[in-house]
Amino acid sequence: MKQTNPTSVNLLRILTMTACVVAALIVTLPTGVGDIYASESGMQEMGTAGQTGASGDASSGDQQEGGILPVPDYSGDLRTRPALTGDWGGRRQQWADKGAIFRFDWYQAVQGVVDGGINERWAYETNLDLYVDLDLDRMGVIPGGLVAFRAQSRFGDTVNGDSGLLLPVNTYGAFPLTDPPDENVPFALTELNYTQFLSEHVGLLVGKITTMKNANEFAGGEGRTQFMNFQFIFPAVYAQLAPYSTLAAGVVWMPSEPLQFTSILMNTADSSTTTGFDDIGEGTTWWNSVDVQWNLGGRPGGSTLGFLYAFDGNFVRVGGINFDPIIGGIVFDRESEAWALRLDGWQYLFTETEPDTRVDARDGRQDLQGVGVFASFGLGDEDTNPVSWATFVGLSGRGVIPGRDDDTMGVGYFYNRLQAPRPILNNLLSTDTQGIEAYYNVAVLRSTELTFDFQWTDPAVPRAEDALLLGFRLNVSF
Repeated sequence: MKQTNPTSVNLLRILTMTACVVAALIVTLPTGVGDIYASESGMQEMGTAGQTGASGDASSGDQQEGGILPVPDYSGDLRTRPALTGDWGGRRQQWADKGAIFRFDWYQAVQGVVDGGINERWAYETNLDLYVDLDLDRMGVIPGGLVAFRAQSRFGDTVNGDSGLLLPVNTYGAFPLTDPPDENVPFALTELNYTQFLSEHVGLLVGKITTMKNANEFAGGEGRTQFMNFQFIFPAVYAQLAPYSTLAAGVVWMPSEPLQFTSILMNTADSSTTTGFDDIGEGTTWWNSVDVQWNLGGRPGGSTLGFLYAFDGNFVRVGGINFDPIIGGIVFDRESEAWALRLDGWQYLFTETEPDTRVDARDGRQDLQGVGVFASFGLGDEDTNPVSWATFVGLSGRGVIPGRDDDTMGVGYFYNRLQAPRPILNNLLSTDTQGIEAYYNVAVLRSTELTFDFQWTDPAVPRAEDALLLGFRLNVSF
């Protein structure tokens, strides 16, 4: 992922752009669309642009007319409520019922390379995330309008550079992106976008987004709630073309509830710690995906077909690194275009109960008690992508231990075929890399989860030995 240096561009430019788009859409918005969004499919449509402020069963407010997002239910005792701080004396629930949803998450991870890799050491890091969703439709302000806001902080250190892999073994700890990696981030605005639904089937998006919300029931969660290794969260062939946080504009079309088409234009450069305006025109990625869900004998399943095409970029051509005797240094052949393709799939093998609604495959959590399988395959541009092809497979479960209905687990295997090393890279890069990860997630409370994680990796760096990693992470939703 390409990272830009921070700039002094004022945040007011994002707000101004968003306000102009909102005003334009209000003028052209057809009448009578305000009461068609209060459905479970509304959240599915928003999967690319953002996510709800908190998980939980829908409250009575969800039965009100209008509204795009389902309303979380913050009620319950300390053990059963979705947020540790509850409903704030009823005030938080009132705000949610009126369209304002707030969530604050605290992530901590301790992970160590206990054997092999590049360096054997332990590291601790922590992330803070603030989410705010303003359902303007439920508020009665703009029919079909939704504003999503996300601010992130990160402190500490990771062993991502010590495992010998090209991509993170602690994914959530790698973001927001910085150059050099693992710098402290006191505050970064990684999402601020506006979505306008023109009907129950079509929505338009503009603003700053994050891209890691994978539509896979068993392999998502941005590394925070399911697998920690990047290879099981995001296609390895996408890493070169898809920034973590960037400016974007796009459209979502859902012709029927199980089927969703997404097409987004975004800056190729990452703008985790900048506004992204300076990157406009310096490389663009066109993100396209088709998500579908089905039900086989009462057991949900789904698949995603994705295609990325980048243009006006500055990619190093594979095999284009040469020594120029005239200047006495290394020169790079460049390409302006690149592409990547992926196909994901997931399927429940059995569930405790038959679901009455479609599962939310983007929420980073296994929604149903039961066991399922997942797989992915991706192809990269052989002219520019260091990963020729990549695949992963795995098994996940929830409630597999009696009496532990909300505990989750997963085990997976990944393999990446790297581009054959050129003469100048013979000692720098292997021809392939692979690994295994297994985790068990203990639901201490509904708002608090403790995860035990194990990884074995065959590194991409020839000088590194096979690595064994142990990790522990704690998630608290306030």
